[in-house]
Parts: sequence; structure tokens; C-alpha cells
Amino acid sequence: MAIRKAKVLGMKDVERILSMRYRAFYEPTRENGFRMETLPKSALPDRIAAWIHEDGGDNALLLITVDGSLRPHVMMLARDEVVVISPTHLRVGVGDQSQTAENLRLRSSATLAIYDADLACVIKTHAMSAPRPLLPRTACCDLAVEDVRFDTPTATEAAARLVTGLRFEGRREHPEIRAELRLTRTGTR
Repeated sequence: MAIRKAKVLGMKDVERILSMRYRAFYEPTRENGFRMETLPKSALPDRIAAWIHEDGGDNALLLITVDGSLRPHVMMLARDEVVVISPTHLRVGVGDQSQTAENLRLRSSATLAIYDADLACVIKTHAMSAPRPLLPRTACCDLAVEDVRFDTPTATEAAARLVTGLRFEGRREHPEIRAELRLTRTGTR
């Protein structure tokens, strides 16, 4: 078996290779009318901020944290439990004694996943500080947006799309949580 010498790659080589890989996967294309998203963003696009901001509704979002065994822990949130502070900053309301609150206290990473009709978005974040009391049995946690990605159909998946998202049935809306999350945002708490 012949042994080949490995070429030492310089920074320019790495940048060239990565740009080719990302260009092929992310650059806009006109194939079948789909537009692939550009490189991952570290801020929420307007359409996602607007989707989160919509009052009420029965939509559910997934907040995924990591437990002590490094396994994912999934918590469902409603839109009234998430507030967009800025394109790079979210605030969520969670149960003060929940496993999610404990995970955010001990390990700062969290992923917010949004699935709705024609929308699949994953927002990778980290906790800016430990969860703090908000209301009885509810804590809030500030999350810094690190990466926003969309799962869009490829040309070979042209017919595949989400027709509905995650939904709650029979859940009472909690406008008091959203109001408190907003008050905390403005520094009045």
C-alpha cells in the first residue's frame, strides 16, 4: 500500500474549500423555484421575529436543552412564553422547577425549534445568565442567538413541505407571562 504525503493546508486553502462547500449548499438557486438560504445567520430574520411575536395562537415551539447525561431534553413552549428582545436576544419563560431551568442553570446551550406550515427553523442559542424568577412557578431566561438555520427542500424534495406545525389543543393562553417577559425586557423588573 502506497503512503501519500499529506498536504499541509494553509488558511487560504481552508477558506477556498469551505466557500466552495457552502456555495454549493447555500447559495441561491432558481432550480424549481426554491431559494436556498445563505450561510447561517447569528441574528433572527424579520420573518422569524414576526412569527414569534404573533400573539397567542395554538402554535408550539420546542426548547431543547442538554441534561446531565448529555442527552437532549425537549420542552414545548407556546408563543406567549417567548419574547424577541432584539434580533440577537430572546427571552423565554419556563417552569421554575423544571428540568429545562436546571439544564439552563448548569449548561448554557439551548436550541429553539420552530415548525409550522412551510417553515422549519432551528435557532441555536446560549443562556446569557441563569434563569431567574418571573411569576409564581415561572422563571425567565435570556438567550443569545448564535445560529439560525432553515431546513428548505432540495430540488429532489420539491414536493415535500410542512403543511402544519406543532400545535396545542385546549391550552389556555397566558398573556400575563408575555406581559411580564416584556416588562422585564424594558428594565422595569
